[in-house]
Amino acid sequence: MSFTDGELTDHVRHLVRNQGPQTTQVWAQVRTNAVLAGRVRGTLSILRAQTRDSRDAAMWTAWISKAQQELSTPPPAPVAAPVVEEPVTEPVPTPAAEQKPAVEPPSAMESTLQFSLPDAPSRQQKPTSAAPAVMFQAPGQ
Repeated sequence: MSFTDGELTDHVRHLVRNQGPQTTQVWAQVRTNAVLAGRVRGTLSILRAQTRDSRDAAMWTAWISKAQQELSTPPPAPVAAPVVEEPVTEPVPTPAAEQKPAVEPPSAMESTLQFSLPDAPSRQQKPTSAAPAVMFQAPGQ
Protein backbone atom coordinates (compact mmCIF):
# COMPACT_ATOMS: atom_id res chain seq x y z
CA MET A 1 0.00 0.00 0.00
CA SER A 2 2.89 2.36 0.61
CA PHE A 3 4.35 2.02 -2.89
CA THR A 4 5.18 5.17 -4.80
CA ASP A 5 3.63 5.47 -8.23
CA GLY A 6 6.88 4.43 -9.92
CA GLU A 7 7.32 1.37 -7.68
CA LEU A 8 3.70 0.33 -8.18
CA THR A 9 4.07 0.68 -11.95
CA ASP A 10 7.19 -1.51 -11.90
CA HIS A 11 5.49 -4.20 -9.80
CA VAL A 12 2.35 -4.18 -11.94
CA ARG A 13 4.44 -4.30 -15.14
CA HIS A 14 6.29 -7.35 -13.76
CA LEU A 15 3.03 -9.10 -12.76
CA VAL A 16 1.37 -8.38 -16.11
CA ARG A 17 4.36 -9.69 -18.06
CA ASN A 18 4.85 -12.86 -15.98
CA GLN A 19 1.52 -14.66 -15.99
CA GLY A 20 1.18 -17.73 -13.79
CA PRO A 21 -0.63 -19.26 -10.82
CA GLN A 22 1.21 -16.97 -8.38
CA THR A 23 0.04 -13.95 -10.36
CA THR A 24 -3.57 -15.11 -10.11
CA GLN A 25 -3.20 -15.30 -6.34
CA VAL A 26 -1.72 -11.80 -6.24
CA TRP A 27 -4.64 -10.40 -8.27
CA ALA A 28 -7.07 -12.13 -5.90
CA GLN A 29 -5.38 -10.47 -2.91
CA VAL A 30 -5.32 -7.07 -4.62
CA ARG A 31 -9.01 -7.45 -5.47
CA THR A 32 -9.90 -7.72 -1.75
CA ASN A 33 -8.49 -4.23 -0.99
CA ALA A 34 -10.61 -1.60 -2.76
CA VAL A 35 -8.03 1.20 -2.50
CA LEU A 36 -5.16 -0.91 -3.81
CA ALA A 37 -7.36 -2.36 -6.56
CA GLY A 38 -8.24 1.16 -7.70
CA ARG A 39 -4.58 2.20 -7.79
CA VAL A 40 -3.66 -0.94 -9.74
CA ARG A 41 -6.47 -0.33 -12.26
CA GLY A 42 -5.13 3.17 -12.80
CA THR A 43 -1.62 1.80 -13.20
CA LEU A 44 -2.87 -0.72 -15.75
CA SER A 45 -4.41 2.13 -17.76
CA ILE A 46 -1.12 4.02 -17.63
CA LEU A 47 0.77 0.90 -18.67
CA ARG A 48 -1.60 0.38 -21.61
CA ALA A 49 -0.97 3.96 -22.77
CA GLN A 50 2.80 3.56 -22.41
CA THR A 51 2.92 0.36 -24.46
CA ARG A 52 0.43 1.47 -27.12
CA ASP A 53 3.13 2.47 -29.63
CA SER A 54 5.60 -0.33 -28.91
CA ARG A 55 6.20 -3.19 -31.30
CA ASP A 56 4.74 -5.60 -28.69
CA ALA A 57 1.56 -3.57 -28.24
CA ALA A 58 -0.72 -6.49 -29.10
CA MET A 59 0.81 -8.76 -26.44
CA TRP A 60 0.79 -6.02 -23.81
CA THR A 61 -2.86 -5.29 -24.60
CA ALA A 62 -3.75 -8.97 -24.15
CA TRP A 63 -1.80 -9.23 -20.90
CA ILE A 64 -3.28 -6.01 -19.50
CA SER A 65 -6.80 -7.08 -20.50
CA LYS A 66 -6.32 -10.38 -18.70
CA ALA A 67 -5.07 -8.58 -15.58
CA GLN A 68 -8.04 -6.19 -15.66
CA GLN A 69 -10.40 -9.12 -16.03
CA GLU A 70 -8.85 -10.91 -13.06
CA LEU A 71 -9.18 -7.74 -10.97
CA SER A 72 -12.85 -7.33 -11.85
CA THR A 73 -13.81 -10.99 -11.37
CA PRO A 74 -15.72 -11.40 -8.11
CA PRO A 75 -14.37 -13.98 -5.68
CA PRO A 76 -16.09 -17.36 -5.83
CA ALA A 77 -19.05 -17.75 -3.50
CA PRO A 78 -18.36 -19.78 -0.38
CA VAL A 79 -19.56 -23.34 -0.59
CA ALA A 80 -22.52 -23.90 1.68
CA ALA A 81 -22.64 -26.96 3.89
CA PRO A 82 -24.93 -29.66 2.52
CA VAL A 83 -28.40 -29.69 4.02
CA VAL A 84 -29.17 -32.91 5.83
CA GLU A 85 -32.77 -33.96 5.34
CA GLU A 86 -34.63 -36.29 7.60
CA PRO A 87 -35.46 -39.62 6.00
CA VAL A 88 -39.01 -39.89 4.72
CA THR A 89 -40.99 -42.73 6.21
CA GLU A 90 -42.72 -44.91 3.69
CA PRO A 91 -46.44 -45.67 4.05
CA VAL A 92 -47.40 -49.05 5.35
CA PRO A 93 -48.15 -51.37 2.41
CA THR A 94 -51.64 -52.77 2.08
CA PRO A 95 -52.16 -56.51 1.88
CA ALA A 96 -51.46 -58.10 -1.50
CA ALA A 97 -55.09 -59.10 -2.07
CA GLU A 98 -56.27 -55.48 -2.04
CA GLN A 99 -53.56 -54.07 -4.29
CA LYS A 100 -54.30 -53.32 -7.92
CA PRO A 101 -51.62 -53.86 -10.54
CA ALA A 102 -49.65 -50.68 -11.17
CA VAL A 103 -49.67 -51.19 -14.95
CA GLU A 104 -52.72 -52.26 -16.85
CA PRO A 105 -52.34 -55.01 -19.41
CA PRO A 106 -51.77 -53.74 -22.98
CA SER A 107 -55.21 -54.80 -24.19
CA ALA A 108 -56.93 -52.67 -21.55
CA MET A 109 -54.73 -49.72 -22.45
CA GLU A 110 -55.53 -49.96 -26.13
CA SER A 111 -59.25 -49.87 -25.49
CA THR A 112 -59.08 -46.80 -23.26
CA LEU A 113 -56.61 -44.72 -25.28
CA GLN A 114 -57.80 -42.94 -28.37
CA PHE A 115 -55.51 -40.80 -30.38
CA SER A 116 -56.75 -38.06 -32.59
CA LEU A 117 -54.53 -35.99 -34.79
CA PRO A 118 -55.49 -32.42 -35.52
CA ASP A 119 -56.59 -31.78 -39.04
CA ALA A 120 -53.62 -30.83 -41.16
CA PRO A 121 -54.04 -27.40 -42.73
CA SER A 122 -54.85 -27.78 -46.35
CA ARG A 123 -52.03 -26.58 -48.50
CA GLN A 124 -53.28 -24.16 -51.02
CA GLN A 125 -51.38 -23.81 -54.22
CA LYS A 126 -50.16 -20.37 -55.10
CA PRO A 127 -52.02 -18.89 -58.02
CA THR A 128 -49.98 -18.95 -61.17
CA SER A 129 -49.07 -15.55 -62.57
CA ALA A 130 -49.22 -14.51 -66.16
CA ALA A 131 -45.67 -13.08 -66.03
CA PRO A 132 -42.85 -15.38 -67.20
CA ALA A 133 -40.17 -16.52 -64.75
CA VAL A 134 -37.09 -14.29 -64.63
CA MET A 135 -33.78 -15.91 -65.42
CA PHE A 136 -30.56 -14.14 -64.47
CA GLN A 137 -27.41 -14.75 -66.43
CA ALA A 138 -23.86 -13.66 -65.97
CA PRO A 139 -22.68 -10.88 -68.28
CA GLY A 140 -21.51 -12.15 -71.63
CA GLN A 141 -23.70 -15.25 -71.75
